[in-house]
Amino acid sequence: MPSASAAYADARWDELQNQRDLAWDLDAITNRREAIAFLQRFENRLCIYSGYVEKLYSNYSFVVPQSDRGDITILPDEQAWHDTFNDIPVDAVEATGVHILPGETMGYAGLYLKIPSENRLVASREMPFQDGLRYLIQRYKARNEHFLPVLVKGDLREYEARMPSLHLHRINTARLGHCSQLSINAIKAAIADHLLCLFRQP
Repeated sequence: MPSASAAYADARWDELQNQRDLAWDLDAITNRREAIAFLQRFENRLCIYSGYVEKLYSNYSFVVPQSDRGDITILPDEQAWHDTFNDIPVDAVEATGVHILPGETMGYAGLYLKIPSENRLVASREMPFQDGLRYLIQRYKARNEHFLPVLVKGDLREYEARMPSLHLHRINTARLGHCSQLSINAIKAAIADHLLCLFRQP
C-alpha cells in the first residue's frame, strides 16, 4: 500500500509539473534577463496560485531555462505538503489592479506599489512598497476584509513597455465558505509570513 500511494503521489507531481498553469511565458517581455531577475526577488516571498489544480503554494522554486527562450516554470516543493493549500476555487482569487514595480521606473531605488484609486476618476498612486502595503492592509481592513496577495500565471508583465512588473491577485476569504476556519487561518498566516519576508527585504 505505501508503494502504491507513493506511486500515486509521484504521478500527481508529474502531472502538475507538466501542466501549463505554472509555466510563465516570457516572450512578451522585452528585457528577458531583467524580467527574470525581477521575478526571482519574489521567489517564496509571495504565494503562487494555480487555478488548474485549485491549489495555493507557499513553498516553491522558479526553474529558469538555460537558453534565451522558454518559460519560467514554478515548481512546488513536493516534500512541503503542509505549505500547499487545496480546494481554493478560482472565483476566490480576484485581480486587485495593484502592481509591484521596480523603483527605477520612477527614478527611485527599491520596490514600489502602483495602487489604483477606489474612485475610477482619480489617478493611481505610486508608493514605496512598505508604505503601500500598510495602506492596502488598512484599506481592506476598513471593508472588514483582508488583503491577502498572491500571484497567478500571467502576473509578470511589462510596465510602460520597458520595465517588468508584477500584478497582484488576492484571496477573498468570503468565498472560502467550504473551508474550515482552521484552514483559512493557515492560509492567512502563510501569506502574512511571506509578506513579512518581503517587507523586510531591502
